[in-house]
This record gives sequence, C-alpha cells and structure tokens, in this order.
Amino acid sequence: MERQEQQSAPEVPLTEPMDASPPQETLAQPDNGTGEEPLAAAETLSPAALQEQLEQQRHQTQEYLDHLQRLQAEFNNYRRRVSQEKLQATSRGKEDVLRALLPILANLRLALQHAEGDAQAIRQGVQMIWQQFEGLLREQGVERISTVGQPFDPAKHEALSTAPATADAPANTIAAEVNAGYMFDGRLLRPAQVVVARTEDPSPVAEMTAASASPDAEA
Repeated sequence: MERQEQQSAPEVPLTEPMDASPPQETLAQPDNGTGEEPLAAAETLSPAALQEQLEQQRHQTQEYLDHLQRLQAEFNNYRRRVSQEKLQATSRGKEDVLRALLPILANLRLALQHAEGDAQAIRQGVQMIWQQFEGLLREQGVERISTVGQPFDPAKHEALSTAPATADAPANTIAAEVNAGYMFDGRLLRPAQVVVARTEDPSPVAEMTAASASPDAEA
C-alpha cells in the first residue's frame, strides 16, 4: 500500500525564482573627439606660449585703436574742410553781388554829378539806373510781384488803403501800387504795398429813395 501511494503522488519540478525587474542595458556614450580635449590642450600650454598669445591680443587691440583714431582724425578734417568751403561759397556769392552793384553805383554818381543840367537827361539817367538795378535782381533770381489789375492776395500783397471799384479795377483787385514787392526762389522777400479796390457802399440818399419806393412805404 505504501508503495502505491508513493507512485500516485505527482512530482513538482523545482524552478528558480523569477526576477520581475527588466534587464538594465548599459548605454555606451560615443566619443566624439571633444570633451575635455581643449581644456587638456590649454593645460598643456606653457607659460611662454600663453604670454605670446597675450602679446598677440594686445598687438591686435592696439591696431584697432590706431585705426579708430585715424578715422576720427579724418572725419574731423573732413568736417573742418566742409565748413571752410561753405564759408568760402557764401563769401563768393556776396562778392558776385557786390561786384554787380559797382556799375550801378558808378552810374548813380554820374547822375548826381549832372544834377544841375537838363532835367530830362537826369530823368533818363535815373531811369537807366533803375532798370539796371532791376536787371541785377532778375539775374540773382529775384522776381517782382505783379500788382495792378491782379486779385488781392494777402500772402503777397499788403493793403495800405482802399479805393472805389471801377470798370478797370473791379472789387477785390489791386487798383494801384505804392511799393513793389519781390519773391526769391519761391519765398517772399517783401510784400507789395498796394491800394485795393472795394465796392461802394450805398449812400444814405439812395437808401432813403429805395425805402420810399417800396410797397410798404406807400401803404
């Protein structure tokens, strides 16, 4: 009987315990050739080599400084030269105008020397000087402002007085010129002083006549 019980009992195979944690793989870090090599190369430099590099940097810095100082000096010279040329150009402009005025001054002196002569000749001489002077102004780009018969423009004209409007000078137009005005390069040098035509106000007699002729007055 004991033999039969031993034969009927199942045999349980013995196994080793399983490890639940996954296997850990070791990651290999590739060597890209950098890392500590520059540091190591710097550590391998001798004090003499480091001193040589420092001297090179100082030399390069001094070159940059010298170049900057040369540029600054060239710019200062350029600015000084431009300022001098501007002053010279202004002086030449004044010189040209003064040179053109000398013949006019000479003609004016001749007219004064002959002031006791013929009045007609004196008048012609003064008129010639006036025309010569206006020619000089035109050469310099100065234009005379139109006045008589033109509409009144407060940007160019200065009204000194008014006058009754006529057929030749309608209302709000210039009836006469007192002093000429001039423009230079599109800018106003001096406004023209003028007399402006205006519409006549109705007289008191006309107003009374019109009032008496109205239907209300008859009533």
